[in-house]
Amino acid sequence: MTSLWDKLRGHREQREMFRRMLRRGRLASGYLLVGPEGIGKRRFVQCLAECLLCREHAAEDLEACGRCAGCKPFEAGNHPDFLAVGCPEGKRELPIELFVGPRERRGQAGLCYELSLRPLPDSRKIAVIDDADTMNDAAANALLKTLEEPPDGAVLFLIASNPDALLPTIRSRCQMIRFAPLPAGDVAALLLEQELVESKDEAQIIAALSEGSLAQAKRLIDPELRHLRTVLYDHLGHPPQISIQSARQLLEGVEKLASETAEQRQLALWLVRFAAEFQRSALWRLCEGSQVAEMGDVPRIEQAEAWVGRLRTEHVVSTEVVTELLDRTLLTAEHIEQYASVPLCLEAWFAEMARITQPVAR
Repeated sequence: MTSLWDKLRGHREQREMFRRMLRRGRLASGYLLVGPEGIGKRRFVQCLAECLLCREHAAEDLEACGRCAGCKPFEAGNHPDFLAVGCPEGKRELPIELFVGPRERRGQAGLCYELSLRPLPDSRKIAVIDDADTMNDAAANALLKTLEEPPDGAVLFLIASNPDALLPTIRSRCQMIRFAPLPAGDVAALLLEQELVESKDEAQIIAALSEGSLAQAKRLIDPELRHLRTVLYDHLGHPPQISIQSARQLLEGVEKLASETAEQRQLALWLVRFAAEFQRSALWRLCEGSQVAEMGDVPRIEQAEAWVGRLRTEHVVSTEVVTELLDRTLLTAEHIEQYASVPLCLEAWFAEMARITQPVAR
């Protein structure tokens, strides 16, 4: 039988936690869902809300039929007892108007007002506040009053990536539920399901660097960043091309993509991590068939395999060389994370890779 939860990847432990609460009749009035951006917290709470509003299933079943008077309006996006707010597009914070209405209707509109209204018979009010850690002080104080005296049958779900940005008084009135990053396999599967990448190998490369976040993965497939990755792989796959000039070419690409230092540092770090995946792929290919420890799911990178193929043709098969390259790449990542100068890090990294690969290049 198909379940509503089949649409969601991961977070089984959190689902079972809510199931136990419902079976014991201990559903709280406020929850704070915490975890990295892009791991499915909002999708989780939407599934949970649909289950709680379903008229056919008991709440403790934590399932939704999709057909009843509770499910149909929910799926149509117009259920009167389901309220949701998030940071408006182009804005950096949740304004007070979302909670108490615009100035001319203050207290007669907004999420807090809607929550105070009676739910439909045999229903409950459910409110979801996405980007809760971006509330300004006025919005936070307005919400605090509702959390202190929640209406009967109301359940509030706050979603945040940075709980420390919330008022301590808000955190103390919510039960915190922590969510872990998604496994790389789930991120890769989502990329393929949503047709965001063209191949399984591409999905695996992006997923390995996404830190378990689909949002992060979507940033990594930016066409211009993908072009920079191709340029990097072309250099790594042809050791004679590795030079300080190569580093400067990549740095120009980074500066073109981002003007702020923090963003440039993140882009440079992604390039270094792309290189690490390239080198792991080459090492795995070199060791294929030999007595080596399992390396897990290593994506196959076309340029890395071509490089290893040339090494074998020239009878130069050296896992030591690739291991040394990988060690130097990981060291560069550490330096960038420790806020060393990005241009100096990239130039020193490429200079060292040129030195390491010089015997292989000859």
